[in-house]
Amino acid sequence: FTLIELIFVMVLLAIGAAMVAPSMASFYRGRLLSSEAKRVLALVHYGQSRAIAEGVPVLLWINAKDSSYGLRVPSTEAAGDNHATRFTADPTIKLDTPATDTPAVSEQDDEKLGLTDGLPVIRFTPDGFYDESSVRKIILRQGEGNENALEVVQTANRLGYEIRPATAN
Repeated sequence: FTLIELIFVMVLLAIGAAMVAPSMASFYRGRLLSSEAKRVLALVHYGQSRAIAEGVPVLLWINAKDSSYGLRVPSTEAAGDNHATRFTADPTIKLDTPATDTPAVSEQDDEKLGLTDGLPVIRFTPDGFYDESSVRKIILRQGEGNENALEVVQTANRLGYEIRPATAN
């Protein structure tokens, strides 16, 4: 090959890369939203399993202000929960939990369901089911509107949660 042919091929590759780059960027943004929703759903499954295994209520809390969420066992002991987890979503992803019409009181009326900050929670009981006053929907948005949004919602049989595209509120 001559130098001119190599330069010509490099220019063609640069033009092709410039045309493909915008669509690849939107592809990666979509993957980021999907992977964050899968991480929330995996934490839901882990919380349910942990409640069954340890025989104690487990709380999955959601803080929409700083797009963080986590899992912990409510405890009155000073030591607290050694296996508590906390995740922070990517800065481009915003979490939202629509208010429920059910008051935040447990079935046993023996504890406050939310954390001290009054954060929305999903409370898994020791039998593996979730409390009736738990959050029914967690919305993950990337950007404005529902075109780039997913929700983690209760399944139709009310035995777990699933991921689906966000619906208009």
